[in-house]
Amino acid sequence: MNDNYDFLKELNEKQKNICESPHNFILTACPGSGKTRTITYRLAYMAEKYKKSKKINIAITYTNRAANEIENRIMAMGVNVSNIWTGTIHQFCMKYIIRPYAMYHEQLSKGYRIIDEYVKDEYLKEIAGELGIKKFYVKDLYKNDIVMKTYLLKMLDNREIDFDMILQYSQELLEHNIFIAQNISDIVCSIHVDEYQDTNERQYLILALIVKQNKNINILFVGDVNQAIYRNLGGVAKSADEIKTLFPVNFLEKCLDGCYRSTQRIVDYYVNYEVAETGAYSASKCKNTIGKIKLNTNIDKDQLLTEIISILKTELKNGTPEEEICIVAPQWYQIYPMANELRKQFPENHFDAPDISPVKYDPLNIFFLICKLLFTKQSEHRLLRRKEADDILNMVKEDYGFNILGRFSKLDILKAINSTKYICNDGLATLENAIEKVLVTVKIEPDDKFSKAKQQFFDKVNHRIKEYKLPYDCHAMESCFKEKKGIVISTIHGVKGEEYKTVIGYDLLNGHLPHWDYIYNDALKKIRHEETKKMLYVLCSRAKENLYLFAEKGRTTQKGYPLSCTDELSACAFKYD
Repeated sequence: MNDNYDFLKELNEKQKNICESPHNFILTACPGSGKTRTITYRLAYMAEKYKKSKKINIAITYTNRAANEIENRIMAMGVNVSNIWTGTIHQFCMKYIIRPYAMYHEQLSKGYRIIDEYVKDEYLKEIAGELGIKKFYVKDLYKNDIVMKTYLLKMLDNREIDFDMILQYSQELLEHNIFIAQNISDIVCSIHVDEYQDTNERQYLILALIVKQNKNINILFVGDVNQAIYRNLGGVAKSADEIKTLFPVNFLEKCLDGCYRSTQRIVDYYVNYEVAETGAYSASKCKNTIGKIKLNTNIDKDQLLTEIISILKTELKNGTPEEEICIVAPQWYQIYPMANELRKQFPENHFDAPDISPVKYDPLNIFFLICKLLFTKQSEHRLLRRKEADDILNMVKEDYGFNILGRFSKLDILKAINSTKYICNDGLATLENAIEKVLVTVKIEPDDKFSKAKQQFFDKVNHRIKEYKLPYDCHAMESCFKEKKGIVISTIHGVKGEEYKTVIGYDLLNGHLPHWDYIYNDALKKIRHEETKKMLYVLCSRAKENLYLFAEKGRTTQKGYPLSCTDELSACAFKYD
């Protein structure tokens, strides 16, 4: 790579200026304006400009998928990623705060173990039983003060932490030990925050505590308040003024308002659902294409599948690639049956649709990582595999507190896993063997904490296998980790950040978009209205040319009351129906 940064020539003038500028930015970006592209090229620019520096350039993303995409794009550009780190806020906190500085926190200093949602829910159900609560939904236990207080005490006794505690303890470590924030700030060159409108309140505070110790850290916040659809998971769409108050640096506010994705007709439609005006316009090569925008509120739910099949056949016959077609619904439980039926109807086509697998994605779990490396031996992502092997080694030393005698590296971990042979095509037995090989490699004997964590991991896997009648042979385990391709079937949340020529949305009904929780609470009616508009904004702005929307008849509540087309969708229907 030369010093002319030739790769920046692929950007438009606005994107290029943001990459090259030394200023801090709060960047508002409409759909299709090149938000991820700008973050990626800015990271590459910073890495090349300061390639002799040992300081790191950080990108904090909402999902692991987004982090991997950014890193893969940079590697494809030929840029050395050794001074680039990408990941979620939880991964950042574990790597740079909790693992190195756990000894300075009372609840972490004597060792800790991370538990996932499955273990948390099992604990809550156990506590509910002890308290004599006989009938309950697990989600309601989260709102029960007595249950949650008992749960917190249990976590302290067990020296365990959940995902929320990762952020809580990270914030406390930084607040009570200024030198930790100082140490971290000294090794950071730049911070890029993707989807800041979905950022957790603690995430803002954690990053602010670090930046306050080194105001030379370059910062880029990128997002779109119209796409803030994670409010129920703690996402906070802070205004520019609120961000400026938290961070003691000067920011420039810029906007990427040209949509390089969609036709002007699609843009004109989805801006109806904006909660904050962006001035979006189509800058796409297909901007003058008419395409299709259709809303069907008369079709019965029993005819929905037939209609979607008809659309798919037409699209495929007209030459639309499988990867350019997306089918979405608000809720996961509507996705699985649709995916299963379409697979039967189109046996020759590929589908990137959700499968319930024995192993649930969890990159902060050592056993998940061993499992992933074991069943992806032929993967070409060597750098990613080495990164994950390094995470395993760190978990052994830091999360489980083993004193490893000898010099072992991530390559030793990979060698142990890669040498594991399949046992009678039994995926779980093979995984057990791979775990044992890792322990033998680093010469440690599992203690009670490690054994308990391993047992809980396999309990969760076996629970999923039994509940969903899943195969767990080695081939099936390999399938869990294969990159999927084809016609995408997902939720609205799941396709955020994606783009497709044709988008088909269904189950767009009051009570499902968004959830009933917003319908029954008068105090949340305004929030419900905004949340619905944001969901529709995200859904409709995925489309490049064609948009088919269904609010089918015949769906009812559990008590038999009919569900109707979501109000916000009906309000805009007359324009294109």
